Amino acid sequence: MKYLLDSNIVVAAIKGRLPVAVRLSSLRPGDIAVPIIAKMEAELALRGDTRAQTRYGKLLREFFANVRVLDFGAAEAQHAVTLGGYQRQGGGAPMDNYNLLVAATALAHQLVLVTDDTLAFADVPGLDVENWLRNAA
Repeated sequence: MKYLLDSNIVVAAIKGRLPVAVRLSSLRPGDIAVPIIAKMEAELALRGDTRAQTRYGKLLREFFANVRVLDFGAAEAQHAVTLGGYQRQGGGAPMDNYNLLVAATALAHQLVLVTDDTLAFADVPGLDVENWLRNAA
């Protein structure tokens, strides 16, 4: 694995946003993963919008059936504790709990986090972040 996709990138992929689709098409399925937190966020977003659920629900299920979804376990929790402690001591801007868990998953697996919200992760030490929507390769 090389890349961990945040929920906003998963949604962009499902909606067929060209920069994300092009990047994904150049990768092997084993090169990408999605944290369980991002899977939950994407599924919750769909449930809140009946039209979107009708239009994208099947695509989202197929997407998750074809990528590795990483559970949140002990290694990820330890990274979250370390990162949370760093932030509480004034290291970097505070982040919401979901983003903290996503960042911890990327760090635990040494993956590049792909997100459309790079600013939210800018102060995370040791985390490589890319935005496939804004900085298309």
